[in-house]
Amino acid sequence: MSESKRQTSSERASKWIGQLIPEATYDNLPHDWTIGIAGTLGLALQHTEGGMVVRSIHDLKLDRELGALQAAPLFIMELGDGDARARITSEAGWQSSHVHVNWLRRGARTAHNHHDPAENNGISRGRGFVLEWSHPLDDDLGPLTVELHATLHARSSAIHWTLRVNNAGSRWSCRRVVFPQVALSKFDPNAVVLVPSGPGELKHNAWDEPYAYKQPYGQAWCTMQLMAAYAESAPHTRATGLYLGVHDPRGSIKDLSAQQDPTGPTVTLAYDIPASDMGHPGNGFAFNGEAVWRILRGDWFDASLIYRDWASHHANWWPQLGPDGREDTPLWMRELSAWVQAGFEPGTNQGLPPRESLTPVKRFRELVNVPVALHWYGWHMIPFDNDYPHYFPARSGFEEAVHELQRSGVFIMPYINGRLWDTRDHGAVDFEFTSLALPFSTKDEHGVPYIESYGSKEIDGSPVRFAVMCPTTSLWQTTVRDIVMRLINEVGVDGVYIDQVAAAKPMLCMDPSHRHPLGGGYWWNEGYYEMLDRIRTELPAVRMLTTECNAEAFISRFDGYLTWHWQHDGMVPVFPAVYGGTVQTFGRSYTGDALAQRMKAGQQFVFGEQIGWFHPSIADDAETATYLRQIIRLRYELRRYFYAGTMLRPPVLTGLPQVKADWKWQGECWVTTDAVMTGAWALPNERRMALLFTNVSDEPVVTKVSVNARNYGIGANRLQRSVISGPGEPVQSEMVSNRFQREETFAARQAVAWEISW
Repeated sequence: MSESKRQTSSERASKWIGQLIPEATYDNLPHDWTIGIAGTLGLALQHTEGGMVVRSIHDLKLDRELGALQAAPLFIMELGDGDARARITSEAGWQSSHVHVNWLRRGARTAHNHHDPAENNGISRGRGFVLEWSHPLDDDLGPLTVELHATLHARSSAIHWTLRVNNAGSRWSCRRVVFPQVALSKFDPNAVVLVPSGPGELKHNAWDEPYAYKQPYGQAWCTMQLMAAYAESAPHTRATGLYLGVHDPRGSIKDLSAQQDPTGPTVTLAYDIPASDMGHPGNGFAFNGEAVWRILRGDWFDASLIYRDWASHHANWWPQLGPDGREDTPLWMRELSAWVQAGFEPGTNQGLPPRESLTPVKRFRELVNVPVALHWYGWHMIPFDNDYPHYFPARSGFEEAVHELQRSGVFIMPYINGRLWDTRDHGAVDFEFTSLALPFSTKDEHGVPYIESYGSKEIDGSPVRFAVMCPTTSLWQTTVRDIVMRLINEVGVDGVYIDQVAAAKPMLCMDPSHRHPLGGGYWWNEGYYEMLDRIRTELPAVRMLTTECNAEAFISRFDGYLTWHWQHDGMVPVFPAVYGGTVQTFGRSYTGDALAQRMKAGQQFVFGEQIGWFHPSIADDAETATYLRQIIRLRYELRRYFYAGTMLRPPVLTGLPQVKADWKWQGECWVTTDAVMTGAWALPNERRMALLFTNVSDEPVVTKVSVNARNYGIGANRLQRSVISGPGEPVQSEMVSNRFQREETFAARQAVAWEISW
């Protein structure tokens, strides 16, 4: 780094410090302040009586304050002693708090109470620092110590944190730790919040209207461990924001939240993590992985790239990828482009005789004329969402119907549940739950099983009450394995859908007989890993497994995720940007009118999903069927991009009209999108990429499309652009420069791809 740049950096830091502390400078910092500088990210802490307080989180490049005036504590800890609870934070309640600074010069290290003004004036610009709190003011809480390690990364303008709690010898138990958490001001008029709901979701006006997102990680509405806030639509030179991620490679149990406080206005992003062995006196807490604060100069896609870079190198669930993507997933599954679901009486959850599904499924297969998969519900004699897990015997004629559809080019995947046991599992009678399953169900601290209901009724009209089974137990692992292998080996299905594994929250099981850590930790995931690894070892190579929704931690154990819940306004494809090529995503709930259904199919196309999860009778709706046929066939033509490629930043088209429809997801659900949806996927080793466009509206749209190949990392000066609309359709090709613009008319209710090769 040049001397002038160093001076500029120092001048920026001095300006910021002077704004924080009157008469203070970069070279003259009061003894009760600690400053950490990581590239263009500045963090200021002030020592108070009994703790430390965050005073500033600052973008030094733009001189923009990101932190709220009323900061959030660096951590909040909940302790328990029987039914008693105590709460202590980083800001107060400690007899002693220390800062140990790790200097840039290797081996140099110092430790002191508050800062000695002779020691670099309390400024850490090098490797980082350690914050330590010890001995609560309340002596009853025992000999408690918290260490927070911060590593400064100048190149990425990031601070990486780890936290450890030593509680040995105390009668109190560490129950939960809220860490990391950051309170953010409205640092830009166009600031938005990104949360990991479904594929990723943006919240506009989060500072200006009531907003509260709080979800357990590892289920449908919290699928990844990242959040962010950034200035939307800002030019790159003025882009700012903060990426907040927990890079936990084991995916431990936690809750994520984004909470608005109108008095600031402030939005606080936080991670609430239950302790392992909660309830045990003297247990400690060790943070898995790292927490990351990082200046975000970009948007949701840039946040995705940060997370993908970490996950692809460190996450336990990242699968082995080859030139053809997930080679442990059958090729037919990777290449699929269309799904239907059947098996129920129309408008009910009552199973149909299997042969009644044959004609509509075959008719849909003939319509699209590419391979199709059927998600088959109601194949068992028991009612849906009742009497689980006693699925056998199957309905009469099921096996024969499976084979007939397979001969017609349809792959078959029946439903089972991977999480629940009905507490009255034979009609209204407790058949095997108490005598067999109860000891292996998840339980709270009082030994009471966790019970859930989903609207289904017993024969006496009372709700079906399911116990959530513990995935670490041999009974449950064997039960699910036996059902899956019976369907594969006896019926001959092509795959099995195991419901809820990546959709429903992990339970804080407190049953010591299960021999897993009580409460928090990563044991929940590992229990399912044991189950699924055993199944996959026995599974023939041409068979596959899928589950519901898209919690990331199970990617390497499943071949597909049913993303039927991607149904909200403000969705952005963070999950496909991170995990494109690692798992096949498929399915939306196709409720709503014709426009809503085109919006869903179009979004599936550009997000890289396998399209559908329709009822096959949609083939009888001529207007909708025409659009679906074209977009499904186009996706099939491009299928290699989605299983062997990666997502690129979608093209941005300006001045587009918008469309709005009620998607009718769990009631009224209005969604607004651009009339022309866009996507981009690449096969860089094959020197080609595809830009995707689909006009879901009823009118043609004229717009300009600008392409700068340099922005996609393409160094070639001349490119070939081929316009593709589907298998067997004529392809128009031309040579273009690496930076070109076209005025394009996108026809109503059609999709098209520009394949760029070099």
